[in-house]
Amino acid sequence: MAGRSTHSCPCLNLGVRFEIVDSFPRLLAFDLDGTLLSSDGTVPSRVRAVINSVRARECALVLATGRPWSQVIRVVKEIGGVDYCVCLNGAVVVDGHGSLLMERSMTRELARTSAQLARQVAPGVALAADMADGRHIWDENFVPAFPADFVIDALRVPDAVVAVDGPVLTWLLDCKEFDPLRAIELLKEHLPSGTEVRPSGLETPEIVVSGVTKASGLAKIAMICDIEASDAVAFGDGLNDLDMFSWAGCSVAMSNAHAHVLAKADVIAPSNDEDGVAVMLEALLYD
Repeated sequence: MAGRSTHSCPCLNLGVRFEIVDSFPRLLAFDLDGTLLSSDGTVPSRVRAVINSVRARECALVLATGRPWSQVIRVVKEIGGVDYCVCLNGAVVVDGHGSLLMERSMTRELARTSAQLARQVAPGVALAADMADGRHIWDENFVPAFPADFVIDALRVPDAVVAVDGPVLTWLLDCKEFDPLRAIELLKEHLPSGTEVRPSGLETPEIVVSGVTKASGLAKIAMICDIEASDAVAFGDGLNDLDMFSWAGCSVAMSNAHAHVLAKADVIAPSNDEDGVAVMLEALLYD
């Protein structure tokens, strides 16, 4: 980007300053839940309107979410289309029509080994697998912490580890009695090579192939589009957004974001229920 200038934000009473890039970015990446979507799971009309205005710019519109593609389609239609989508926190990258561009999955054997170790380290954990073929296989006692608009047709089984029969994109862990962040710290020391554990964006950790993040998904898109990371702006609120905050030239946290996310952001915008994304995009378009 050509550079940044600093502007006060009249929409916030948080004592913060906004850093606004002084040239329009070539890539805009939006987290969904807690960021682009309001708390009721819809896209605010003001956000839809300003995204429509952004389409006139030579800018790649990207959704970067922990959701699978099946749970993103409705949002894509609601905002009138996007160019790309990073799904499952980087395990899958598709174009705006859902055509697969990149997928990174664990083999069945690696998935089973990592899940068995998770059960040893965090006794009582319930597991849910996002399969590479689009199926969802859950332990019977897995309790999802999904947004209200999720419609997942999952196969519930006595033992998801035994039931997985192919490559696995992610394991979600319902830690029951364990604090999720504590479970992540414990699991980091025990998972097999080639896998890692991290926050999923929900109240559950997830196990994935090493190196899979929203940032890795965005890097794939940037390579396709011949865009530098410095020409990207990323919007988010959750711990699973920190990697793309580090990757992008400018990071924007909603005021409702996790404290660690607020501390890492270049810019703090109004909350997702205060049209924070629209406020920032309007500043980029019209300031």
